[in-house]
Amino acid sequence: SFVEFTTMVLRCPELVSNPHLKGKLVQLLSVGAMPLTDNSPGFMMDIFEHDELVNKNLLYALLDFYVIVEKTGSSSQFYDKFNSRYSISIILEELYYKIPSYKNQLIRQSQNNADFFVRFVARMLNDLTFLLDEGLSNLAEVHNIQNELDNRARGAPPTREEEDKELQTRLASASRQAKSSCGLADKSMKLFEIYSKDIPAAFVTPEIVYRLASMLNYNLESLVGPKCGELKVKDPQSYSFNPKDLLKALTTVYINLSEQSEFISAVAKDERSFNRNLFVRAVDILGRKTGLASPEFIEKLLNFANKAEEQRKADEEEDLEYGDVPDEFLDPLMYTIMKDPVILPASKMNIDRSTIKAHLLSDSTDPFNRMPLKLEDVTPNEELRQKILCFKKQKKEEAKHKASE
Repeated sequence: SFVEFTTMVLRCPELVSNPHLKGKLVQLLSVGAMPLTDNSPGFMMDIFEHDELVNKNLLYALLDFYVIVEKTGSSSQFYDKFNSRYSISIILEELYYKIPSYKNQLIRQSQNNADFFVRFVARMLNDLTFLLDEGLSNLAEVHNIQNELDNRARGAPPTREEEDKELQTRLASASRQAKSSCGLADKSMKLFEIYSKDIPAAFVTPEIVYRLASMLNYNLESLVGPKCGELKVKDPQSYSFNPKDLLKALTTVYINLSEQSEFISAVAKDERSFNRNLFVRAVDILGRKTGLASPEFIEKLLNFANKAEEQRKADEEEDLEYGDVPDEFLDPLMYTIMKDPVILPASKMNIDRSTIKAHLLSDSTDPFNRMPLKLEDVTPNEELRQKILCFKKQKKEEAKHKASE
């Protein structure tokens, strides 16, 4: 059958190397996965569930293509991947909700093939980070141009140099980009929301968790912070933008990961965007103003915000204890004290293992000289690790001594 053929083409990359053809095949599968007009299951869903070859291979094939479509070899590869991944996301969401065996397979993949699944999560995170940034920045541009044109129509003096015609052209361009980015981001956000609930461990690995926390905090600030008014545009639905639904999805991810200590720590360490007051504001919007969140949801979100704030204060006290940290103890990219320093073979730089793992998820080169690099090529620097441990121990003892005086 067509579905079997497509499954094997995706499952065995050596059969067909053309990513554009694979993208078209995935697009056709997504059409067959989408619910019909009467909301009954898509016309391929029965095959996905009951065809043995398809059931055993489709999930891995989709996850694998999601990862490898990053590079298609064409000049438009950066944008091509979003279209293929949008189609994959449609299928994955339908499989997850409608066919229990696929949900079980996904959980097993995250447990038994952890490195592969982390690469998949990293690609999702990269896409969502870019798409939300692109979507929200273009919405802000739409907001500013709409206000400028409205003010001019009322006879107010111009505050921008462009003529009306040029502003209309820029408005049309920003509108197109906002609609495309927000639509794609909405589908990626949905996957984050459902997967983080059942597979939280995959989202708090050292190479993922800090970037995830930073992305969530930054977008929470965009939606409820001081500049949130810049996202108010005429007819937001025409841009596939529903700020309240996006806020609910973002805060749901926080709650899904709220019992993971690594996530609490990562959120608290984000000095750029973390602020407990943003969660209070989000609760006010989701609860009192819109009724989108239940009392239980609100309680969980506030409890998480309080835990993160307590962790932030503890980190602050620890930083005061350590005082000036020798440069050799600091990660050269993150500027934090290294926990597991390793030596890169070509540049001979010391860097924390979690930092280089995160880098290698999207770029297989040494970040300091662009030479090819694999994780297995790095060498643990045990001597430096022991020096860092001794430094921490000494500083803690000094702090205790001062406190007892």
